[in-house]
Amino acid sequence: MLEAFFITLMVLVAVGTAAFTGLVVKKLYQGQR
Repeated sequence: MLEAFFITLMVLVAVGTAAFTGLVVKKLYQGQR
């Protein structure tokens, strides 16, 4: 049970980081235009 919790937490963190990075890259890309 604890393993599943940690796996879910890691997945959520990874998804959140990817989304945040995507937003930052998008903003920078639009700013350069």
